[in-house]
Amino acid sequence: MKNVIKLKMKMKRLFVALIFIFIYTYSFAQNFNPPIEGKYGKDYIIVNYIDWGSNQITDFHKGTKTYAGHKGTDFSLSGFPQMDKGVYVTAVDSGIVTFVHDGEYDRNTDGNTSLGFGNYIAIKHPNKLYSYYAHLKKNSLLVTVGDKVAPGQHLALVGSSGNSTDPHLHFELWYDSLYLVEPFAASCGSDNSFWKEAIPYDTTFHVWESGLTDFIPSTNDLRNRPKAKDKFNNQDSIITFWALQYGIKEGDSTKIEWLTPNGSLWFEYSYTYKKDWWYYYYNSFIYSPSTDVWGQWTYNYYYNNKLVKSGNFEVEKPSSISELSNEFYYKRIDKNTISIFLPNGINANFIEVFDLAGKRILYKNIYSEDELIVNIPKNTTNPRMLLISVNHSKGKWNFKIVL
Repeated sequence: MKNVIKLKMKMKRLFVALIFIFIYTYSFAQNFNPPIEGKYGKDYIIVNYIDWGSNQITDFHKGTKTYAGHKGTDFSLSGFPQMDKGVYVTAVDSGIVTFVHDGEYDRNTDGNTSLGFGNYIAIKHPNKLYSYYAHLKKNSLLVTVGDKVAPGQHLALVGSSGNSTDPHLHFELWYDSLYLVEPFAASCGSDNSFWKEAIPYDTTFHVWESGLTDFIPSTNDLRNRPKAKDKFNNQDSIITFWALQYGIKEGDSTKIEWLTPNGSLWFEYSYTYKKDWWYYYYNSFIYSPSTDVWGQWTYNYYYNNKLVKSGNFEVEKPSSISELSNEFYYKRIDKNTISIFLPNGINANFIEVFDLAGKRILYKNIYSEDELIVNIPKNTTNPRMLLISVNHSKGKWNFKIVL
């Protein structure tokens, strides 16, 4: 019985709070400046809104741009290079600074909930409204407690301090620091918003940034941006396409295809997404082509079978291709065994075998041998064609075999 009474009281408080928020939003709408400098879609995007759901997560627009228990709006940057250049956090309205906290590490990426807001600022505005600006860059705070601020005034720089995975501003709005307020016009409530200019509720798909690099990057590598490349040679073992994209819905698919200089398909990879993603790092790679396929290559990236990104890169002709390619050769011993013969003066270091999905299925260190015996695992996936890479004293030799 006590649990039933507590539940009824909780529901009553929630109902009163929602009615209050609705009335307050309607009465004091259309005052605020954005809490971050820049242009939406170019300098920042909104990844998460307040979670207003009870049984399931839902944002103010009855969508999935939030997560369980989220109490603010996340204005996200494209990565740490943009953060390092400096993006200002700005006051949404006039007010008085009531709290500041600084000194916390500002490149967090693990989303540690125990770290909270990290570096943040709280401001009291007219009509008992309070705004909070969280995850700020260390030592960037420009105000102190008691300072009066004007609309649009610089407060600090965007960072990734506290409970954060990527550089972003977490913005919260409260009434009397007791009731959470939705600053956006809600389809399920008020038609008004707190913003002077409408900030779009955007669910469209975009590739924000993309590039090529010569290794398989981790998510943290991509957050910090790997060194871009558009030329590759036989010393490069990997060619990776990466993209920062947003607006992915469950059931959407992406595909990348790699085309040789003569336009023939070298490899393609498709993926269907199992949930919505509003900020997503993608990467797909191929192993560097064999030395007889040089020139200008093309990659095409598709979203739901529509081409959204295309580019070119150069595979350079090795300076010693003539002597190396003619001296290397291999022969088949049986269905799953090949023998590789090394030319005089070439010392092999190791050999790798990959299937067409890019999965390494064999790695073997090589010692002083003139003939290499390679046994292909019998349970290999995609067994019809394999890429074999021999790393040696003068570079690398790649070739494909059909089983």
